Amino acid sequence: MKKLTPMQKFTVISGIIVMIIIAILAIVWNSNLTAVIVLSVVQFTIIQFVCYVGIYSQMKVGTARGTKLFSWGILTTLLFSAIIFIFATDNFRTYSAAMIALIGYCAALMMREIENTNPANKKQKREE
Repeated sequence: MKKLTPMQKFTVISGIIVMIIIAILAIVWNSNLTAVIVLSVVQFTIIQFVCYVGIYSQMKVGTARGTKLFSWGILTTLLFSAIIFIFATDNFRTYSAAMIALIGYCAALMMREIENTNPANKKQKREE
């Protein structure tokens, strides 16, 4: 968070606040399946935006590599959400928005760590 501009910090913090509100609304409106699905899709979009601003944009990688990491982060989020949905359907419906936010953030952190531990990056740092 130290490297973010004030606008990026505001975007990340306000995004987190909105995600908390969406997670609470999804729990409150648990009986309405349509509302839960819509809130989950909105939550997925917001977490990807917040992670892009807060994590992916701060990585010192090229555009192609950054796009690849972002895409893999999205796919990882969808995959883990699908696995949880398959094995815990009732709980997923109740807490779907909160789970999607946590899974999306974890996927972004995984992609950042994958990039940080990439052997090609270590070779470049040694050469400099």
